[in-house]
Amino acid sequence: MRALPLLLLIYPFAEIAALVALADHIGGLAVFLLVLLSSLLGLWMLRNQKLGALLTLGSVMRQGDKVSLYSLLWPLRYALAGLLFLLPGLLSDIAAILLLLLPLKGPDIQLRTPSAGPSAAPAGNSDIIEGEYSRVDEQTPPGRRIQ
Repeated sequence: MRALPLLLLIYPFAEIAALVALADHIGGLAVFLLVLLSSLLGLWMLRNQKLGALLTLGSVMRQGDKVSLYSLLWPLRYALAGLLFLLPGLLSDIAAILLLLLPLKGPDIQLRTPSAGPSAAPAGNSDIIEGEYSRVDEQTPPGRRIQ
């Protein structure tokens, strides 16, 4: 726990050092445009997050009886990446890209949706398929039915 304040103090200096080193390689104007574009990307991601979260939550709830915790946390991950893009700096941009690209699948925790209800049976790997059928033989004349 003592390391957190130290990391918070070191982080701005590390961001500045990374930006200065990158500006030395590709130029100051290019770094300024990179920071500006990443901030605009973060702003766009955060502004569109409301609709994206609703659409994601709606599709998750339509999946059926059980919903994974990972699919519910995806909008939060997207918003955190947008916030990291909004911060000026190279390290925060790399963290945002890693947050969006790397799969963070933990244990497969299933949550019950409200639409499933208390009496709904679990959707397990059952070999039973319920339904109705009728047999139609191809040699049977069209006017005659077998029951």
